[in-house]
Amino acid sequence: MFKKCILGISIVAAMALGFSSCSDDDGDDRICESCDLQGQNVEICDNGDGTYTISAAGQSETITEEELEGVTPEEYIDLICSFDDFIL
Repeated sequence: MFKKCILGISIVAAMALGFSSCSDDDGDDRICESCDLQGQNVEICDNGDGTYTISAAGQSETITEEELEGVTPEEYIDLICSFDDFIL
C-alpha cells in the first residue's frame, strides 16, 4: 500500500512541476481509467496480461496486479486524483 502512495505522490509532484502530458493513442483495445489532475491527464490501462500501465506527465510505469493490492484500477486512479484537493 505504501508503494502506491509513493507512486501517486511522485506523479502529483511531477505534474506540479509543470511537466506536460501527451496522449497515448496507439489504437489498442486496452481498458483504461483516467482523470485530470492539475490540468494533466492521469491514466491507468489494463494491459490484459496481469499488468497495468500508469501514464502521467509524459511518463509511464508498468505495475502488476499484485502491486494494486486488491484495489481496482478505477479506485487507484480516483485515489491519485484525490490528491488534487491537497495541492494549492
